[in-house]
Amino acid sequence: MMIVTMDDVSKAYKTTTILDKLSLGIKEGERVVLLGPSGCGKTTTLRLIAGFVAPDSGTVSIAGESVSRDGQIIKPPEERKVGMVFQDFALWPHLSVKENIEFGLKAKGIAKAKREEQVRKMLVVVDMDGYADRKPAELSGGQQQRTALARALALQPKLLLMDEPLFSLDQELNSRLRREIVLLQEKLGFTMLYVTHNRDEAFAIATRIVMMQKGRLEFDGSVAEAEYRLRQV
Repeated sequence: MMIVTMDDVSKAYKTTTILDKLSLGIKEGERVVLLGPSGCGKTTTLRLIAGFVAPDSGTVSIAGESVSRDGQIIKPPEERKVGMVFQDFALWPHLSVKENIEFGLKAKGIAKAKREEQVRKMLVVVDMDGYADRKPAELSGGQQQRTALARALALQPKLLLMDEPLFSLDQELNSRLRREIVLLQEKLGFTMLYVTHNRDEAFAIATRIVMMQKGRLEFDGSVAEAEYRLRQV
């Protein structure tokens, strides 16, 4: 099943073209990495899928349903069943780990008993059950990242979007969390679209790599094909 389809999607800000007739499809269960330099349109692609912005032209579909088209948002972010983990994690500093994870569930009006059950489950999944009452400032970078993951996954999204989530972490922690993200995705089976400019990170995480350059899709293929292509550059 195709979870995301983007057909001839273009987006510009003022006179600057960010995406130029981009077409992309992501199948259920894939770990797709968008790889490319800063400013090539990676984050804008995530924002279009999440529903934060509308394409100037073209169509974005999720699970076969058009969610935005030609300047119009048809389905708002909260109805798309898409989770997102940001570069800075975007945790609420005044809320505990448990409350951060519960936040989206509460906003959706899910009953307290069910919320608490889902929070407990997520804390165990990301190995944070001993930190439920701590505030973000009391956590390490890796623990904050796990909390952000748990918050996104608590809503059981069809698709998880990750925007440079390991960018600010040191190399050792970055490498360890790459492995944890892959193991978590394999365990839970969610579909993932991951943005990075780091080749090693992309190769470690992806089942498929999409390279972007100046708002266009430059390459779409396997990790082995991407590695071979980049060695020729």
